[in-house]
Amino acid sequence: MGPIDSHAHYIPPGFLEAVEREPARYGVGLERGSDGRIRLLFPGVGGTRPLLPALLDLGQRVAALDAAGVAHQILAIWMDVAGYTLPPELGARWSRRYNEALAEALRAPAAAGRFSGVATVPLQDPARAAAELAHAVQQLGLGAVQIGTNVLGKYLDEAGLDPLWEAAVALKVPVILHPWHVAGEERMHRHGLLRVVGYTADTTLAAGSIILGGIADRFPELKILLVHGGGFYPYQAGRLERAWELQPAPKAERSALDRLRWFHYDTVIHFSTALRYLVELVGAERIVLGSDAPFDIGDPTPVESVKKAGLGAASECAILESNPTRLFGVTTRRAS
Repeated sequence: MGPIDSHAHYIPPGFLEAVEREPARYGVGLERGSDGRIRLLFPGVGGTRPLLPALLDLGQRVAALDAAGVAHQILAIWMDVAGYTLPPELGARWSRRYNEALAEALRAPAAAGRFSGVATVPLQDPARAAAELAHAVQQLGLGAVQIGTNVLGKYLDEAGLDPLWEAAVALKVPVILHPWHVAGEERMHRHGLLRVVGYTADTTLAAGSIILGGIADRFPELKILLVHGGGFYPYQAGRLERAWELQPAPKAERSALDRLRWFHYDTVIHFSTALRYLVELVGAERIVLGSDAPFDIGDPTPVESVKKAGLGAASECAILESNPTRLFGVTTRRAS
């Protein structure tokens, strides 16, 4: 098929049209600025940043894929609009409409067979989240789920998410962990450090909670992708290992170092030396191509970034194509 980008974001225009048409049904308002850009208004939280036009336009996205030499892109929600702060019933309705709109967009001519979809779920209600994942996979043809690195400030191992983990294992779909509303973000708004330090730190907190909280022990067949190269986890695994050693009994069965090759990682690191280190540490077979499109902090030339790292032909092929094909089932899991 060619290179497959496993980390990208998209908001279907049909989803926004539904919100604008029936704001009371979803509990979220929609505001259009003088420049035409849209903000979503969540009760008690406030408005999002204006949506990038590139988040909404698959035709523009196809041109960007062609320019970057990417054959296929896997699309997930922008986490700022995941809706976790909504009441559970509204959150479930919100996730359902996004997933339906995404599946509809993937069937449209503009998609041209170049995209696959990732579900979103109401993480604030684990039972509803599991049910929505089953619907998204079995009825809509979406091939993965993306969730936040915390649940309204709770660690993943204290949020009661076992129903979701069970569903992901049963459905054989990967879980993408993506940071949102990260710990300490009130100190990170200068210099763009929220996205640089805050996001990667929260991914590390999530990985630590999965390891030390026993989620990986209870669900060994769970497939989890850590974006942005795994945050700080691969580079501070020794400290996590020490924390595991000091953990009182009963503690996690396997340590942080043992779990390095259990997770999957993307290539959005922006540093060839770090990518080579990640390959050496976890093996090329645990890494997939990513861009974080369409955001400017992402990698506009992800294929070139992998090739610049000098990983060798076999590792390049694995990262660019065979790993994401296997992890996401791109050739078999399409919205129909």
